[in-house]
Amino acid sequence: MKILTHQARPVHSGGKQISQSTKGPASAAGARTASAARASGGGRGGALGINAKLRAKPATERQVERFALQAVARDLLPNSRIALCLRARVSAQLGVQVWKSKEHKTAHYGGLQTCGSVWGCPVCNPKITERRKLEVKQAMDMHRAQGGEVHLLTLTTPHTRHDRLDELQEQQAKALQAFLRDRKVKEVFAEMGYIGQIRAFEITHGRLAANNGWHPHYHFLQFVQVNGDAAQLMDWKTRLYLRWDFYCQKRGLGSPSFKHGIDLRDGSFADQYIAKGNWGLEDEITKGHSKKGKAGGETPFDLLRAYMADPTDKQAAALFREFVQVTKGKRQLSWSNGLKARFFVDEKTDEELAEEKDERAFLLGQITVDQWRDILKVKARAIVLELAAYGGWEAISSFLHIIKYAHDPSRLVCDVTPDIVSEARAILLGEMK
Repeated sequence: MKILTHQARPVHSGGKQISQSTKGPASAAGARTASAARASGGGRGGALGINAKLRAKPATERQVERFALQAVARDLLPNSRIALCLRARVSAQLGVQVWKSKEHKTAHYGGLQTCGSVWGCPVCNPKITERRKLEVKQAMDMHRAQGGEVHLLTLTTPHTRHDRLDELQEQQAKALQAFLRDRKVKEVFAEMGYIGQIRAFEITHGRLAANNGWHPHYHFLQFVQVNGDAAQLMDWKTRLYLRWDFYCQKRGLGSPSFKHGIDLRDGSFADQYIAKGNWGLEDEITKGHSKKGKAGGETPFDLLRAYMADPTDKQAAALFREFVQVTKGKRQLSWSNGLKARFFVDEKTDEELAEEKDERAFLLGQITVDQWRDILKVKARAIVLELAAYGGWEAISSFLHIIKYAHDPSRLVCDVTPDIVSEARAILLGEMK
């Protein structure tokens, strides 16, 4: 396959202008922008066939937000792997590839390092959780096809705004370990026809509520043979609660209420989630801390959103740092021994999933080392992928012409300002009126 590389475009006169009222050096940047826009059709079709009323699709909008959130995480965690994720190149000598998915009509990069952090990276997280979701769904579908059922068990403990996450999580883990080893708990599981489970660890924060702090809790997908009715489920729930309450108090966590400390639901819960927004049990257990929090609670990525919206929200920043530090090295999902093999699910690490490529994607073009430096300088990683998705390589080349030498101010006639970058994006996407 031929790899296209960017060549600077000649400047022509006429056509749509950017910042026409600008005088002096800035007008040179406007001319560069207008020239590139004309080369791509001036937002009126032309070589790209761009529709003037084109709008970014939801999938791309989500991608833009993820890159923006990742930039915030990088500022908060400058020495972490997240800070290098999809910024640092795999090879110092090679450039960066842009790939486009035939199925999803989205674009992604190649030749860049990934952090594989399901906990702290807003870009790696959705890729990992989406693949984990498919693994969980495969297991659930196979189990149900064999006549089995899947329960959703949730366990949590009392918590206040004064709790430290590391201490609370450690106490909770010890209580859970003892709970799962308890003879009476095993008796209940035996009555269910229990064969194994998938455990998900989820953490939210309730700083917006009256007196809540960190809220770590566990979801379990229980693969069972007995489809109990409402009365049976309530009996199991009650007996499990008594043992959970005992171990929580023993570990100094206090007594969880029956209403909030435990929940046990049958497989119809998946149908309810699907009806309300394409969320099944596999989503509930794999996408915990990345989805939007419920009223009064914030997920870790909600904390990033809060800090991005208000940089004076130092509490949100501190809480996100604490969350990443405590969860480092921990698994989000844990399968019972032998359960993956039973349902033919391959063993893959989060890092391996984050590095997986779409086999149906095709190579759109190659960005040189200096061009990538320009993109990083003007914070345009997401913009390039937007252009790739809706304008193709021609639009990317035009944009690269506009920001050329941004990483080397000594070679610029004027600075490539955020306004210039924003207007260039709008014209190339056909969004300006």
